[in-house]
Amino acid sequence: MQKILYFYANLLVLRRFSGLTLPNGDPVETQEYIQSLRDNRDRYNIIAQAGGQENMLSSPADVTIGGGCRGGSKSYSLLLEALKDAQTKNFRSVILRNEKPDLQDLVDTSYEVFEQYGTYNKSLIDMTWNFYAGGFLKFNYFEGDWESFKKRFQGKQFAFIGIDEITHCSYKKFKYLLTNNRNAYGIHSRFWGTCNPDPDSWVATFLFNGGWLDYETGYPIPEMDGVVKYCYMQGNDVNEIVWGDTREEVFEKCKTDIMKHWKAEYAESGSPQDIMVKSVCFVEAKLSDNKILLRSDPGYIGNLANQDEEQQSRDLDGNWKFRSAGDDLIKMDDMMRFFDNSIQSTIASDDSSSDSNTLYATADIALQGGDNCVMWLWQGWHIKDVYVCRYDSKTLEAVIKAKLAEWGVEEQNFAYDFQGIGQILEGHLPDAVKFINQAAPIALSKKEEDGIKKLYKDLKSQCAVLLYKMFRDEELSIDQNILDLTFDGHGYGKTKLRDILMKERKCIRRTKESEGKAFQIISKADMKKIIGHSPDFFESLIFRQIFRLRTKKHKRATGTWCI
Repeated sequence: MQKILYFYANLLVLRRFSGLTLPNGDPVETQEYIQSLRDNRDRYNIIAQAGGQENMLSSPADVTIGGGCRGGSKSYSLLLEALKDAQTKNFRSVILRNEKPDLQDLVDTSYEVFEQYGTYNKSLIDMTWNFYAGGFLKFNYFEGDWESFKKRFQGKQFAFIGIDEITHCSYKKFKYLLTNNRNAYGIHSRFWGTCNPDPDSWVATFLFNGGWLDYETGYPIPEMDGVVKYCYMQGNDVNEIVWGDTREEVFEKCKTDIMKHWKAEYAESGSPQDIMVKSVCFVEAKLSDNKILLRSDPGYIGNLANQDEEQQSRDLDGNWKFRSAGDDLIKMDDMMRFFDNSIQSTIASDDSSSDSNTLYATADIALQGGDNCVMWLWQGWHIKDVYVCRYDSKTLEAVIKAKLAEWGVEEQNFAYDFQGIGQILEGHLPDAVKFINQAAPIALSKKEEDGIKKLYKDLKSQCAVLLYKMFRDEELSIDQNILDLTFDGHGYGKTKLRDILMKERKCIRRTKESEGKAFQIISKADMKKIIGHSPDFFESLIFRQIFRLRTKKHKRATGTWCI
């Protein structure tokens, strides 16, 4: 009782209400009063922390992006935004992450926010808070092929949509979810995304083009923090978005396209610029603003500091540009198109003698106790199957031979990484193609012999670029049935193949030293730093290009590997 009396005695000297009111007539409390509640540190009081969290929750924009350091309380802010309407009848909302398992932490945390406002359905099929007032908050995911994703959300409507780690969601899926951000009950519809900096994501391009990030430094511009900009998202490319400081400015730039879709009946609801132009806000989330975390676990700062330079810059400093190597060549949207692509047996530029029914296999070799040995089965340029194992050298040799026989792949159509552990297969598969990373790039004609070495540092770099171009041009495909298979390895637990590939795509980058010179792919050590594990699946994809080059190479090519 003494503690409570002391608490209220201190509040008596503060002015609780500011004299302002909300649109619904509720009084607005003063900043001093709210800060006194924060300072009291009563765990039963749920109050937005000053700084990034408070700024996010104050955003009036149609689309709000909260991004910055890890530990900036961005995910918790999504729950607090939904809390605003927990007592509003007909409030429908959804918070998404990449996969269902990714949602568990959010679900666990949500109890302290919503327990007094509703009941949670613990079924993994329907992860929903049903609020006593009649609304709900669902937890869902955006992972999967495009058609499955569309079916999951088609016809749904939500007044609030929040994506945690929005950089993991493709721009195409983001735009589709915008069509679900609606309601017929007069509730403010809004769309949120939270994330850590990712220079290679569409979100980074979105924020740079919108004017919130400094092109030179990669850091958020302080005076732009929380500033509302306006845009019209025409086309399928984030770079096609038209930006402006006012709705009117954007409308004038896009007037032709907007009025092409405008109907006179819409005027009853507002003007073309009010309806067609979207408002967007970016708020920087800083670890230093999360006082609760820093008081509870100050060592977390050290955890972020004890990372490589690239992760320090992003996770601790909030930099959206810093890379220890060049840009990702293969983008997220390239991978999404690859996952959904129709079967690609041949390509227009491939004049090889092999027909579309030729079967190939490629492998990145590894042994028990190390990384994964990954084998791909190809029919033309379509991936039909994948095999992953970790065995001792004697067993692995027998397993590879058995797998080739099972798949019906002739030995001369099997390529593997010969360097390092791959040398254990020396003499056991005499007709197989030994892929040597540092071998000279292969000229496709005698005239190209001198020039090809100016383009590529080595064979692996050449094949990596050819692979990138095939992703870009939608010339590769994969069997849908294997994308949801799960694998684990050093640095990651049970993970779906589609998510492993989405992460490993980041290994196809050029070194900074090779900019303006012959292209050189980054080292295996740098790949591991960037993606967190050895890119065994993607490296095995690279080796498929050797058959394209081997068939085309002219007679004077040297025997760098067995043919």
